[in-house]
Amino acid sequence: MIRRHRRVREIPFSFDSFLDIVANVVGVIIRLILVVWVGARSYSSLQKLVKPAPPVQTASQELSDPLQQELAQHRRDLAAAEERLLAQLQQLQQHQKEQTDAQSQLRLLTAEQQPLKEERASLSQAASERHAAAQAVALTSMELRQHSQKLADEIRALEQEPPKRILRYRTPISRPLQSEELFFECHKGRVTFIDIAAFLAEVREHLEEKAKLLRSQWQVTDVTGTVGAFRLRYEVDRERGLLDAIAGETAAPEARTNFRYGISGWQIEPIAATRGETGAEVLAANSEFRQLVDALDPQQTAVTFWVYPDSFDLFRRLRDYLYERDIVVAGRPLPEGVPIASSRRGSVSRGQ
Repeated sequence: MIRRHRRVREIPFSFDSFLDIVANVVGVIIRLILVVWVGARSYSSLQKLVKPAPPVQTASQELSDPLQQELAQHRRDLAAAEERLLAQLQQLQQHQKEQTDAQSQLRLLTAEQQPLKEERASLSQAASERHAAAQAVALTSMELRQHSQKLADEIRALEQEPPKRILRYRTPISRPLQSEELFFECHKGRVTFIDIAAFLAEVREHLEEKAKLLRSQWQVTDVTGTVGAFRLRYEVDRERGLLDAIAGETAAPEARTNFRYGISGWQIEPIAATRGETGAEVLAANSEFRQLVDALDPQQTAVTFWVYPDSFDLFRRLRDYLYERDIVVAGRPLPEGVPIASSRRGSVSRGQ
């Protein structure tokens, strides 16, 4: 029976195998050194004791010596191990060279791939723009006809509507008001009348009492009764003369001298949180606003609105209504939370 010999596979290179071989070779060399050293000591001691004549060793004797045979075998093993080591080192160098070539090729491919990516992105963007442009002009004839029909219907509907009222806005040039004024508050979508005339009449009734107090102090503050939805807090100041100005701000007034006094400022204080007429009620025929403004003489009286940010639309409606009656209108906008007030140093309302 003939035995089939298996084909010997090429052992792949491994650093672990390489280290094992190196360790084995080093161990064999150390072992040989020890054996030679021990043998040399034994031979030297025997020579000292017996001192025989040195025998002539022949090639046959050297080969018959077991130590020499073992040394020769180790030399052959060491040479074979060196050959295998050199072969594995060559394989390692070949593998490193192939790896370096592969990395260089990868870098080249990556550098070539970047322009392709940029070109692909630009082509995708151009395609998207062309698609968007195509969709923008993709109105079919049916859609155009439907759009034209819709426009025609809207035009006919506008032609059938009654003519709208034409408002004539005045030239936007304002001038200080020199006539009587009616004051209204526009706040939270409501309009409330402020009866300033009633407040001032009550203040004048008590001015003499304030004059008595002003003989010993520079300023008196008081509050009127409630009129409508408001009350008036006002200040009466004593005017300082030349001697009073020289004496300084902290000096008390001279009670025996004559002096002049007057209202230096006032502030409207609301009593009720919900007050006035709503936007739907204010222009009704029997509303308080209509009863007041419809009886005005445009040549004698103007209307001033104190307007908060939430009521500008309502103010515009009331202003247009008064413009139709040639009544001068003044608007004084106020930030939310700021009260309606006036002082001797304040500005005069300007109407249009």
